[in-house]
Amino acid sequence: MAFKKFLQNNITSQASFVEFGYGQVEPNHLSAQRTGQIYAQLPAAADIDVLEQGQFVKYDYENEVCNFDAEYGEWMLVFNEIKLYREGQWDCEFAMVKDNYQARLYSPYDWTTEKTGQSRYYNGEDANHQTSVTVGQNTYEFDDVTAGADMYEPHYEEDPFHITGAYKPKKMPTGTQMVPRVFKTNVGDLFTTNTINETSLALGDELTPQAADGILAKAGASNADMVWRVVKVYNMPDGQAGVKLMRVK
Repeated sequence: MAFKKFLQNNITSQASFVEFGYGQVEPNHLSAQRTGQIYAQLPAAADIDVLEQGQFVKYDYENEVCNFDAEYGEWMLVFNEIKLYREGQWDCEFAMVKDNYQARLYSPYDWTTEKTGQSRYYNGEDANHQTSVTVGQNTYEFDDVTAGADMYEPHYEEDPFHITGAYKPKKMPTGTQMVPRVFKTNVGDLFTTNTINETSLALGDELTPQAADGILAKAGASNADMVWRVVKVYNMPDGQAGVKLMRVK
């Protein structure tokens, strides 16, 4: 009991159903574990400071972030590998907290910064598509000594001495520094959670991710595109109240 009080004093969940610590996910039947529809390419948007297990985000590829307000795509379940580094810590102590992460680079290669060059020209023109060069009073035509494209040679190259030069790494969008692991869910999926913004729940209640924070709640579930139904009023492994949810829409 004293340790639970300690957690209550030091951790504040965004979800009102959570009794202490952060929200949790216990996977019961998540199809992504078999279909491979698990994503961890995009960082959380710069204005997201905490992502708890069981929140939902949109995968906004146009803006290269996970957020709550993308105009397209369905909600994706946040379900990260739990990383705790002290003996005796409980799973409910884990959430993605922005200050704990320092990711900066999306990729070591950014094609938009690549510098290319040409060591020699064999196809009758230079890199600027000029067909001749003037040196002093003399103009010299470039010789075209390569043959045209050949449908029987798909890898034939008329520009064989095109070379790649320096490039820079691709940075993540400004202000982003943590990359969540998210699951695409399907109708019939089941998981147990307490990451819900309600104070009480009953069998048959229907929930949907909320646009403000991606946390499940009853508001708007009757006409939402994604609906999770309470199929068992249950407990989390640490004894907190929880519910088993089934995706029905």
